[in-house]
Amino acid sequence: MKLFRILALCSFMLCTLAGLQHVQAQPEQTQVEYSAAPAASDVEMADTLRQDGKIYVVVVVLLTILIGLIIYLIMLDRKVSKLEKQFKE
Repeated sequence: MKLFRILALCSFMLCTLAGLQHVQAQPEQTQVEYSAAPAASDVEMADTLRQDGKIYVVVVVLLTILIGLIIYLIMLDRKVSKLEKQFKE
């Protein structure tokens, strides 16, 4: 049960961070623009992936890995709990 609490807390934190990402304030426009540091909208790789529709492939792969890790942790927790019960008896 302790693992489920940790997973729930982690998923809550991820959802909160994902929600806060859209709420961030826009930086004020100034007359002087610095060309040394590219702005967040100037990231060419993200724009290319978004235009080609491949960003969804990246998201699906990351979610698949994350779900696989969660399932592995749940199975491992069950095995450890079973061994603990056998050890106590």
